[in-house]
Amino acid sequence: MRDRHVAAIKAWKTIRQTEAWKKAHAAEGASKRAFRKYCREHGWRVAFFEGPTGAPRTGIVDAVAFRIDSQNADLLDVRLVQLKGGKAGVSAHEITRLKEAVENAKVGWLVAELDDRTLHLLPEEPSV
Repeated sequence: MRDRHVAAIKAWKTIRQTEAWKKAHAAEGASKRAFRKYCREHGWRVAFFEGPTGAPRTGIVDAVAFRIDSQNADLLDVRLVQLKGGKAGVSAHEITRLKEAVENAKVGWLVAELDDRTLHLLPEEPSV
């Protein structure tokens, strides 16, 4: 009887963890879809930072939204984005970290030229 009780508690914990994982990933997917739609409707492009498996990476920045200025084609408007979904709220600490990420962002230039089958990069060893 004791073994069944231990097994039941273990199963209950596993179900709780699995349900929380499913909810979190559903909220993440919904927030990505909604943000992608918003960007498309308002002239922004978006790039999400994900690992090779599609899992979100750690860090404050989840995505970058960017667009070319409508008045000057040489100006780029860039926004660092943190996604929130479900019941997750944003904290003052997260806003501070996001503002720091903007202040510390590095911007550089790179030319990529394809010559037949060879890709040439200028500068040769970019720091990107």
